[in-house]
Amino acid sequence: MQEVKQETKQDLTKYKILVVDDDDDLREIMFSIFKAQGFTVFEADNGKKAYEIVTSENIDMLISDIRMPGGDGLTLLEKVKSYNPTIPIVIFVTGFSDVSVSECIKKGAKNVFSKPFNQKELVSYVKESLGI
Repeated sequence: MQEVKQETKQDLTKYKILVVDDDDDLREIMFSIFKAQGFTVFEADNGKKAYEIVTSENIDMLISDIRMPGGDGLTLLEKVKSYNPTIPIVIFVTGFSDVSVSECIKKGAKNVFSKPFNQKELVSYVKESLGI
């Protein structure tokens, strides 16, 4: 049984996930969650840095906060969709955000999760979206 898990992790390394959040602790949690699943994970603390990664790596999934200094999630969403409209983007919203879920979807977000998020639901959604 252990060998099957390792084989799965090796298979998942071909999928590149970018986690973007200015909250260091939350970003590290999401990074660790996806790394433990076996994904190749990149991280950025703002939209500007995230866009640099998107244009230099072949990202399969982008998970971003909305409100961040140095480049917010909606601006990132628009830039990424202009650069490569096929990258699925998941956006996080908080109860304090002045951005609605429907606005995120209209701008091209594949899905929207609220903070705090359910780890199992997020991982399950990412795997399903990537066809895993």
